[in-house]
Amino acid sequence: MKREQFEIAGRTVTLQLPEDPERLLNNAATAGDDSDPYWGILWDAAVDTARCVLRSDWPQPQRVLEIGCGCGLVGVAGLLAGLDVTFSDLVPAAVELAVSNAAINGFAAATGYPIDWRDETTETFDTLLASDVLYDASHHDALLRFAGEALKADGCLWIGDPGRQQAEAFIRLAEQQGWSVEIRDRERLLLSQPVLARFQLLICRKPIAEIG
Repeated sequence: MKREQFEIAGRTVTLQLPEDPERLLNNAATAGDDSDPYWGILWDAAVDTARCVLRSDWPQPQRVLEIGCGCGLVGVAGLLAGLDVTFSDLVPAAVELAVSNAAINGFAAATGYPIDWRDETTETFDTLLASDVLYDASHHDALLRFAGEALKADGCLWIGDPGRQQAEAFIRLAEQQGWSVEIRDRERLLLSQPVLARFQLLICRKPIAEIG
């Protein structure tokens, strides 16, 4: 493992990261492993998503679940913003790394556990945070179903995205299912439509029919 420091919205975040994340991909390909081999890579949108989290005014208390946490940068930003963050990922090693990174940044009590979006959940949160999770469109429906179960009635799903083509398909599917979706840029200014190859923050609210 190696340690790196990031200056984000006036805060210093220290992360422990795999020394050679490409080896994780190669090992998974060689072993024929069907789990997610990408958890050890700090993806493009994570820093901007963390910045948006740190620059936002959050009502307190705020119970938050980071989904697809990887190294946990976005969740650590949430902890620094005063949120009660739980880390989750399909890969247990990712959850362990995220919880360890929370401890490195002064949050030794932080917890997490593995989650598969295809499974049902009865635990609910005020907000779900995610970054770089829309790259596979075949996962979009499971993500929305899980978010619908895991969010409280007035909760929000935040997804930081680097401007992938798949984001437009996700927005379309979410709106078809009754979700409302705001699209904002890295300064949290409202955008009228999805963008390509530039960071965008999707703020998704549950269908009205599910509220109450």
